[in-house]
Amino acid sequence: MKNLLFLTIFCFGAITCQLFGQAEHYDTHPRFPYGPTVVEQQMLPTLYQQAKISTPPTAPVTALAEFDPMGGVMIAYPLGIPVSLVRELSMITDVKVLVYPASDSNTVKSYFQSSGVNMENVGFWVVNHDSYWTRDYGPWFVVDGNDQVGVVDFTYNRPQRPHDDAALQSVAARMGLSRYEMPMVHTGGNYMVNGYGTIASTSLILEENPTETATSLTQMAHDYLGTSNYLITNDPLGEYIAHIDCWGKFLAPDKVLIAQVPANHPRYSEYEIAAALFSNAYAYNNVTNGQFQVYRVYEPGGDYTVTPYTNSLIINDHVFVPVTGTQWDEDALDVYRTAMPGYTVTPIMQSNYTPWRNTDALHCRTHELADKEMIFMRHTPICGPHSIDVECWITATIKSLGGHALVEDSLQVWYRQNGGVWQSMQLQSQGGGQYQAFFTDITPDAEVEYYLTAQDVTGRKVRQPFMGAADPYHFTMVGVGVDTREEATVEVFPNPATDCFIVRGENLHGLTVYDQTGRLVLQDNISGDLHKVDCDSWPVGVYFISVSDHNQKVFKKRVVKVR
Repeated sequence: MKNLLFLTIFCFGAITCQLFGQAEHYDTHPRFPYGPTVVEQQMLPTLYQQAKISTPPTAPVTALAEFDPMGGVMIAYPLGIPVSLVRELSMITDVKVLVYPASDSNTVKSYFQSSGVNMENVGFWVVNHDSYWTRDYGPWFVVDGNDQVGVVDFTYNRPQRPHDDAALQSVAARMGLSRYEMPMVHTGGNYMVNGYGTIASTSLILEENPTETATSLTQMAHDYLGTSNYLITNDPLGEYIAHIDCWGKFLAPDKVLIAQVPANHPRYSEYEIAAALFSNAYAYNNVTNGQFQVYRVYEPGGDYTVTPYTNSLIINDHVFVPVTGTQWDEDALDVYRTAMPGYTVTPIMQSNYTPWRNTDALHCRTHELADKEMIFMRHTPICGPHSIDVECWITATIKSLGGHALVEDSLQVWYRQNGGVWQSMQLQSQGGGQYQAFFTDITPDAEVEYYLTAQDVTGRKVRQPFMGAADPYHFTMVGVGVDTREEATVEVFPNPATDCFIVRGENLHGLTVYDQTGRLVLQDNISGDLHKVDCDSWPVGVYFISVSDHNQKVFKKRVVKVR
């Protein structure tokens, strides 16, 4: 009777596996737990003494954020994620699967094909590994001073998993990237960076590098990652893992998502302290008015409720969010939609074979792969109120890391005032990948929105902010306006002008002229109370004049050139 019952269960299980995804493809019982083993806990206090080290990347270094342009995603087999996620990823980007031994790739191909995965976007890397937690032992991408993408390695904080720790060497080689070994014990789940100089981790990093201080770790991160601001916080989750991605996530250079728990939760105050840390921090290297926008997502968690919503994956214009079927799933998705307008937000349900945990979900088991030929763009935005008496410059670094030519007409600043029609002005090259433009026609007290665009000849496109018009930068131009206040102090005549015009004022000192696109037409040192400007060769159009006096007061005028 027992044999018959066993046979019945066995047959039913075999049929179920064939119909619902073949459970043997999932690593339901990995050889190692997610947290440290007992032996690893014993080894960790001295692991930092064996930390690997190499020369840092050539400065200046910029650590790439998860929301920078990416060329793919890395996962490991046996899978720790539902095949539905593999299918979704394969529709939008390349998926690189770590397999070992090589024969596993044939098994995975057959399984993926039967599951609707787009095999044109799937590749296999034969790399020995101990687990599927590619986030934790995966690459940290940087752009070095030679405009090359590289990989920063670290000593993985799981000393019993040498294949995981060594996997990054093989990954870097397959991507054709230089690898730099930072002498720090660390892990990817406890690392997040905003791409503009801010890095964040829990205090686990201090525990795992006991001879280091917050100051020395900040300096090390600066040397290898180019970051200048290290936010080290206590772990509000209070769990064995102490990874920041279990309760926090950078969504953009100036946006961060922090978990929220009920007011009666025993660790409520710890979560609020963490949220306050970010809300009081600056996103753009301490530029005034550049503080983080903090978004909150409700994660009650607990022993019987799994709500790991911050443990998501951003890949280009998509966000994949782990859900578990609780009543809070849809609210969490709405938070992402609010914080990241324009992105496609996709829920990924856990499966029976790959359940999510509050300490281990989708982000932990995947890793984005940088596009090493990306268009690298960095722009520190104008934020908050901007005085109309101060010149309003847009400056940006724009480079094709693949060495491809940029399409000149694509290098634009798009802007609008008070929700009106979008206009554009050309970004002008200053050499060395530096570009600038100059706002010339913003009216007093206008609410200004803007974003930058670029494209290269391969068709790669980039915007800052990443979603462009869906989520632009914004500032307010404050002041009463120069034309009504300063007419009596500085005059420009004749206006309209044909071949020349006169600038008249008191103790004139400096003169600059820009065209409608923000291109610098003339820059000159002048003196006295009267100055003649020859404009005979200028194209017909509107020009903007900025004149300073010896007291450094700036006057702005507009002149129309006609023929």
